[in-house]
Amino acid sequence: MLQLSNEEIVKGIRQRNKSVFEAVFKQYAPTMYNIAVRYVKQEEDANDMVQDVFLNLWKSAENLDERAPINHYLARATVNTCLNRIKKEQRKDVYVKEQVFVAGTGAAENNHALLEHKELEARYRSALDKLPDQCRRVFELSRLKGLSPAEIAEQLNISINTVYAHLTTALKKLRVVLINKP
Repeated sequence: MLQLSNEEIVKGIRQRNKSVFEAVFKQYAPTMYNIAVRYVKQEEDANDMVQDVFLNLWKSAENLDERAPINHYLARATVNTCLNRIKKEQRKDVYVKEQVFVAGTGAAENNHALLEHKELEARYRSALDKLPDQCRRVFELSRLKGLSPAEIAEQLNISINTVYAHLTTALKKLRVVLINKP
């Protein structure tokens, strides 16, 4: 196996050097596979995750940063790929359950579920309105507009730690209100 420095690896991948790419695959794929198995729990899915990461590495080779260790990049990319797949599967499960629920319930059951949903929505809105202004603004930018903490910090001209503190406060308060019915 080739013994290359991180800079040589990045340079080789950027130049689309197949022998460097294969050497990196042989060296890091087993570790990435172990990471993926911990997240997705299935060997076939874990293999797919590793393949996806290496495919993305090949496609975006020119964006690699030679200062960042390749093993850290690959580990983080594997975790992110797994988390994205898990989120996608969860969204799909929710959609399927909603479709089964709608298809399998009668009008009375639908009305009851709709009423419960409206009640929960009202409690959520009420709890949101009771949050301090800045805290509510941060929460809404994060959860409703989908902005990252860094984007929120920049837009509101506050530190990223303040953003995290506001999000933590908002989530705690909302959780209390939504879990504990009045």
